[in-house]
Amino acid sequence: MKRLLMIIFAVILFSLPVFADSYEELEESGQIVEVDMENELPLYIRAGVGLKIERLQLDLDKINGLLAAADVDFSALDETMMLYGIEGVGGVRNGNIYGAYFLNGRNRSRGANGERVELSLTYGGLIYQRGIYMKKNTDISIGTGMGYGRSRLELLHYKVDATKDGILGATGTTLEKSFLLLEPSINFHQQLTPIIGLDFSVGYLMTHDLDGGWSLSGHELEDSLDGFEGGSVSLRVNFGM
Repeated sequence: MKRLLMIIFAVILFSLPVFADSYEELEESGQIVEVDMENELPLYIRAGVGLKIERLQLDLDKINGLLAAADVDFSALDETMMLYGIEGVGGVRNGNIYGAYFLNGRNRSRGANGERVELSLTYGGLIYQRGIYMKKNTDISIGTGMGYGRSRLELLHYKVDATKDGILGATGTTLEKSFLLLEPSINFHQQLTPIIGLDFSVGYLMTHDLDGGWSLSGHELEDSLDGFEGGSVSLRVNFGM
């Protein structure tokens, strides 16, 4: 987590020279309009770090189909996943905005006989947004997240061990793969106080598998499962300006 925070702050600091250039471009083009602010916030700068919650609507038809076809009584996974993490951005409200983010989430299901399935997603990357609307403490931007992630599917069930007088023993399988992601979105920001704001985003997560499908002990499975994708809605409490 400390390393992630350092990366986010580094992105913001690295972007500071770009803020000045973007401001000059806006000023020369006449896009800057003076607004009477009720606080002392710099009018055209957006910079901060905050906690982020994202609701992701996944397409898990192939995974749930695989679970239903198994000899073990696995239960289907919920296609709605909640992810939690951190995001930091910095830039010009009506210009270029840069940042970085990190999210992690998991879904679990349990069968009638104790069978367990757990799907987890961990991903993050860089953010680019372009401001398209700015008024007082409210602004709107469009852009995308670009990055890398890993998915993990864990299957656990119990079976009778004939060598131990019928005692139940646990057996499991873990499948992992990595992917690239692109998550275009539109973001609405509302500054509540001089140092606290709220961001609401609507987007769509698209992924490209780097491993070509799930792998088990280095061997490709015959039934490859495609990458995850789905609509996303997120909320972030931003600490900054």
